[in-house]
Amino acid sequence: MTTPERPPVFELHIRPLFRLLDRAHMLSQVTPGIDLWDLDTVWGAREQVLTRLRGQGSQNMPGLPVGGPWPAEWITLFERWLATGSATAPGHHLVLTRPDQGYELKTLGGDRRRLSAIVTAPTEGCRVWFELESVATGQRSYTLYLEPAFPDQPSDPTPLRAAETLLRSEVERVVVRDADGTRELVVP
Repeated sequence: MTTPERPPVFELHIRPLFRLLDRAHMLSQVTPGIDLWDLDTVWGAREQVLTRLRGQGSQNMPGLPVGGPWPAEWITLFERWLATGSATAPGHHLVLTRPDQGYELKTLGGDRRRLSAIVTAPTEGCRVWFELESVATGQRSYTLYLEPAFPDQPSDPTPLRAAETLLRSEVERVVVRDADGTRELVVP
C-alpha cells in the first residue's frame, strides 16, 4: 500500500523557502510590495511570484547577485502548493486553533513535563500540534496549529490531542499562541 503524497503546507514548506532577503526585496522593489511571508498576499500575487520564480519576467527571483534562482524541485513544490487552492481559497495552510478546555501541564516523573490540549477537529484526517516558535532561557513559545484534512472531508468532529514534552530544569514558563490570543503558563 502506498502512502498518498502529502500536500505542501504554506507555513511548513513554502514560506521557509523565501529568505528574509527575498521578502525585503519583494516588499521594497515591487509596486505594490509583496510580503512573501503572508499567506493571503502570496496567494493574491501567486501568478506574479511564479513568473518571477521561473525567470520568465523582466526580473527573476531571486536574482543572481543575491543567491540565484530556485532549483527546479522548489518551483515544482510551489506549483504543487498552488494546485491545492482555488480562485477563492488560498493553498493548503495551517489554522490557528484553540483548546476545547484549556491547557494542561502535567508532571510525568522526575524532570519531565507534558504540555497538552484537546482540540476538536472539524473532520477526520486533521492534525494538531504545538509548533515551537522560540527558545529563550527558561521559556519556550509555541503556536497551537491545526492542519485541515486535504482534500476536504465531510464534517465529522474529532477530538485530537496536541502534546509536547519538556524538561522542568530547562523551562520555567511556556507561552502558547492560539486562536484566542497568547497565554503564559508556569511549569510545575
